[in-house]
Amino acid sequence: MRYEVTLSIGFPSPFERAVALATSRPEALFPNQLAAIRELAVAAHKKWVGYALGEPLPSGERIQPRTGTYARSIVLEAGEDHTYTLRSTAPYAAALEWGRPAYDLRQVLRRSHQARRAKAGHLYMHIPFRHGTPQAVGFASVMPEEVYARVRRFRKSRITGVYYEPSVHDPKARARRFTYEWGDRLTAGDLRAMGLDPEDPEVGRLVGMYRFEVGAPGENRSAYVTFRTLSEKSPPGTWVVPEHPGYRIAGAVYDWLVEVYPEVMRIALEADVERLKALAGGEG
Repeated sequence: MRYEVTLSIGFPSPFERAVALATSRPEALFPNQLAAIRELAVAAHKKWVGYALGEPLPSGERIQPRTGTYARSIVLEAGEDHTYTLRSTAPYAAALEWGRPAYDLRQVLRRSHQARRAKAGHLYMHIPFRHGTPQAVGFASVMPEEVYARVRRFRKSRITGVYYEPSVHDPKARARRFTYEWGDRLTAGDLRAMGLDPEDPEVGRLVGMYRFEVGAPGENRSAYVTFRTLSEKSPPGTWVVPEHPGYRIAGAVYDWLVEVYPEVMRIALEADVERLKALAGGEG
């Protein structure tokens, strides 16, 4: 499924459209309108990408970007007849746009090749959660200043290797695993020493945080990550992602275009008409 917004020039009349197409030179007849439509398309693309990266929507909501994949999936395509199309082919674009029902993440264990099987027979999976630094945008969890002041000095953890093993669901499929070199780890005692209560859910989610090395060697970039275990034995309701009505991201871009398009194109049309009058050498 894909979500797209299409933008094209509004020729003043069917006759002018036919003339433009027949002469194959609409640029000569409507340069200002064509330039306006192109600039509107570029601006709409920039606006959609901005929303995808966490800029506030007209509703005041922000989406929570993780990898930037959604933003990179939004492309601007120029078609024939001076038509521009903005589209996203991200598999979850529709859910972001129109919403999704609540679902239990434990269902993922039954189909994900990343699942493991415990000796007791149940399925489980280690889920990484990334935490934002103070004032960060787009994170479900943002650590307090005092926590950041401590963990930013942690000895870094890093991924040291990758290996593959048969999936618990299909022996022919390969599950990717990582090996690690572990650095310092934030404990509940560390949080209590800062005057924070690990029993508070907002604080407790920080227990077990590692500072991970990310990027190329020498870049000195870090990610702050905790790991939680998703298991078939997890209590019901503990891994339920709540229903979300949808952000209507592309819809917000469309609403903006509907608002600005008439006036922008009116001004551009007047400029083109005046230009044609001047070329004709008269008032018409």
